[in-house]
Amino acid sequence: MNLYFCDYHAGPRLALVRRADVPASGNPPAIRSEEAAGYEQLCLTRDAACFASDHAALAPVNRKAWQRLADGDIITVNEEGLVHRLFSGRERAATVYLTGHCNSNCIMCPVSDEERRTSGGLADEAMMAYLQMLPADVRHITVTGGEPTLRTALFLRTMRTIAGRFRQADVLLLTNGRSFSLPGFLQELLRFCPVHLCVAIPLHAPEAGLHDAITRAPGSFVQTNAGISNLLAQGIAVELRVVVSRKNAAFLPELADFIVTHYPEAHVVNFIGLETRGNCARYLQELYLDAPAAFRVMEPAILKLMEHGIDVQLYNFPLCAVAPGFWEICRRSITPEKIRYAPACGGCVARQYCGGFFQTTFAMTKPRVQPIPRTVLSVDTQDGRALEGSGRED
Repeated sequence: MNLYFCDYHAGPRLALVRRADVPASGNPPAIRSEEAAGYEQLCLTRDAACFASDHAALAPVNRKAWQRLADGDIITVNEEGLVHRLFSGRERAATVYLTGHCNSNCIMCPVSDEERRTSGGLADEAMMAYLQMLPADVRHITVTGGEPTLRTALFLRTMRTIAGRFRQADVLLLTNGRSFSLPGFLQELLRFCPVHLCVAIPLHAPEAGLHDAITRAPGSFVQTNAGISNLLAQGIAVELRVVVSRKNAAFLPELADFIVTHYPEAHVVNFIGLETRGNCARYLQELYLDAPAAFRVMEPAILKLMEHGIDVQLYNFPLCAVAPGFWEICRRSITPEKIRYAPACGGCVARQYCGGFFQTTFAMTKPRVQPIPRTVLSVDTQDGRALEGSGRED
């Protein structure tokens, strides 16, 4: 979202957007909870903007683009006037980004070395303010990084706040799992653990040599597996993530065997397609498999897991790259503003259910698509419902 203020001199801000104008539909702006009343607000009309605390008039660079901000959005503005949206008031799902720093350096990570070094996330008190600005009826919260557990005190404080304020929300923690190899750290989390917590951890290979070569962090395989085992032993749901690349494609059946043997109680295993930016773009030739080739190498592993009662999902895979019998486990997992479709996708009857391609992947790899004809889709209404359900991430 490229939004800017012209000639901005008001300093960095964290603010809740309040629109004073009436949407085109004629409905009034959404009424927000009062918890955020004591925090900074950015008041918008169709032609003006100002912060509530000092009433300084602000001039957006592009007024048409400015209308993309909705009542209830939560934004940051940096010293140069660049606006970043942390939360969309149109949604009831929130992202809590703690840091860009990470103790691994995965070769296929979509974040660059520079981003990891310089992206520290919100200051501690700003993070607490952000959590209070969120509406109390948020249904889903993703806590992420970088590696979010590296800011240990803030991580534990954040999880405690989420557990207390958003009791009904599903909470997904994205982590490499290594911190949970330390029993003391896990016990600290368990003191204030959100009720509906699921911890998503990537597992790249069935043995240390390849896993550590992918993370480029010696010892990470042992630590990650200890973390997974510790979490499962405490009854916390664990989602295992397998990022598919040339590095581990040949070992996916063995990885499925490893999961079946060691983690049969895994909540779900998600196979994930590459996003070609950051490290992944830098090492593209070593890593990239097109989506149809990736599915062919995944299929035996998927079937192995399913045969043993382990749920499987596919993230970042267009439907035309996947055999029809697996469409039901495909998820529309790409953030909407990052999705791109090929011109030929206009003739595909399944496009409305398809997750498409990452913008960067589409630009760098020019993927070929096979539009799905109507004859492939069953006219049976039950199949139609299944396809629609498969196209939306829970």
